[in-house]
Amino acid sequence: MRQSPARWAVRKKARGQMSRRPRENLRQGGEAMKMATLMRSIGSDFTDEVIEELLLRSRGKVDNALQRIRRPQAAVGVVKSPLGNLLVAMSNRGIVLNHYLVDDRDLAATLEKVRSQLDLVEDPRTIKEVGVEIHRYLAGEEKALRQNIDLSLAASPFQEKVLRKLQEIPRGAVVSYQALGAAAGAPKGARAVGNAMHNNPVPIYVPCHRVILSDGGLGGYGGGAARKLQLLRSEGFALGDGDVRLPDSVVWGHRGTRIYCRTNCRAAARADRRRMLFFAGQKAARQAGLRSCKICRPD
Repeated sequence: MRQSPARWAVRKKARGQMSRRPRENLRQGGEAMKMATLMRSIGSDFTDEVIEELLLRSRGKVDNALQRIRRPQAAVGVVKSPLGNLLVAMSNRGIVLNHYLVDDRDLAATLEKVRSQLDLVEDPRTIKEVGVEIHRYLAGEEKALRQNIDLSLAASPFQEKVLRKLQEIPRGAVVSYQALGAAAGAPKGARAVGNAMHNNPVPIYVPCHRVILSDGGLGGYGGGAARKLQLLRSEGFALGDGDVRLPDSVVWGHRGTRIYCRTNCRAAARADRRRMLFFAGQKAARQAGLRSCKICRPD
């Protein structure tokens, strides 16, 4: 009997939908058929070998499901430092949080926020070394900060990229928000860089205190102006209490030419400031691998 055009169209559409069924569904169906075949073959005789086979087949799926819901574990504790009390968390990849504490309310709020991403285990012994390293760093030991850094708490991939670029700025140097944005691929992203500094989960180790304004102003700091001054002084900058700008003793350094100049050098005035660093002095510039300008001769 000949089919009506309407019925023929419906059946054709149904066959097309079946043929376009995702491969994932087919694989799942195949797995279900294999499992059903296995169950029919064993009946009710669940030997140790059969149970082991069932576990092996399901283990991969269970592990994948647990991986999606399992949060990384981190040791947490409060560390005393010359910069005040710090809430520190350490994952198996390194220091994941270094937060300036304001008061007990701030401690409770920060712990609650971090617990949404990490399983925290109180372990003062593990995080004690962070306080020791910060003491040594502020005392002038250049390589005191030895902890690996875990940026899994970065707010976004862009912010993580900015923070990693910031880690390339050496001790004794500072960079502008604009220059740091350019290094991260966003030359007009000074505001976005500022947000990344504000949300930096690991200050001191990821040195957001080394980011300043393009005109030489020190700018803000999440830990407060006094802490920023203390950190920059420990890195060689001649700053007094209450200073809001870099001192006249700084020199310019260009990351492209690898040359450092006086701030009033005509060559520095023509240079692209998005690739410039300020160094605490000539010694810091030389330690970073830069050579003296032959025009202004800062030496």
